[in-house]
Amino acid sequence: MYKLWIYHATKNPKIITDDQFEAMQAEGWADSPARFVKLESLGIDKDDKIGAQTALDMIDGINESINQALNIDTMGKQQLENYALKHFNVDIDRRKNIKDLRKEVKKLAGA
Repeated sequence: MYKLWIYHATKNPKIITDDQFEAMQAEGWADSPARFVKLESLGIDKDDKIGAQTALDMIDGINESINQALNIDTMGKQQLENYALKHFNVDIDRRKNIKDLRKEVKKLAGA
């Protein structure tokens, strides 16, 4: 179970666990703020498809980094191993201490 930030058009962002996301999504929440960004407020013309996609990709990338950092610092050894395998296809050595494992996973995540 992982934590993640979720976003709403009219409510403040909040942190939930991934098993709560489906129910929250039905209430208008999203796993990225990109869904609610008004491109014009960023100085991007809505007809500029390349500029719009680039901006939304950047927002999603920042959001992913924030969620990774939120989880890595609280994960145990088994969770770190599962996370590294799932997201980076890397099997880390759980015999290392937790601090070193977190550093290793953060490095994989680019954090």
